[in-house]
Amino acid sequence: MRRASLPALLLVVPAVAACGNSRTGVPNLAQPAVPRGTQTLTYTKAGITLVAPANWTVSRQKAPLVATVNSGAAIVAVWRYPRTAPAPVTSAALNQTRSALIRSAQAGDPSLRLIRSHLGRLHGAPTIILDATERIAGNDHRVRSIHMFGSGDEVVVDEYAPTDIFAAVDHAVFSPLRRSLTLLSVSGA
Repeated sequence: MRRASLPALLLVVPAVAACGNSRTGVPNLAQPAVPRGTQTLTYTKAGITLVAPANWTVSRQKAPLVATVNSGAAIVAVWRYPRTAPAPVTSAALNQTRSALIRSAQAGDPSLRLIRSHLGRLHGAPTIILDATERIAGNDHRVRSIHMFGSGDEVVVDEYAPTDIFAAVDHAVFSPLRRSLTLLSVSGA
């Protein structure tokens, strides 16, 4: 009977003993996927169309929430609210509406800190954009809330991401999505 030499055995035993002990890194589930391709989302009943990353999860929701688009900790929520008041088309009306939105947001979330706001038009629709930071589930997030006013409705697009990744997600996903957002019928254009 042939016996293995001691030096050969000393090399094989540690190699066999290490099997199954290697550690595989745990993926960071909070990190959003790098966008790959695009998908055009049209919500005819809500009067909205937009373009989102093809590899992000899209979920239809129950009104007034139209849909969510998300990957990792980055989320876009699209809302549509009916309005009885006319769309704020003048600078004075947009300023008044912006003040009311800021008061309402701060009353609903005392942790909210406004970074800046912008008044303008997006694809012809009167628009108010609020940029803020707030604590969500105990974590700091940057939030951009885009309010577009159309024919008897207000479409709100909320973009959320942890503050440390917001700039990258904004560049890759949020800004292109915002530029693609169109109301299918616009008043005050």
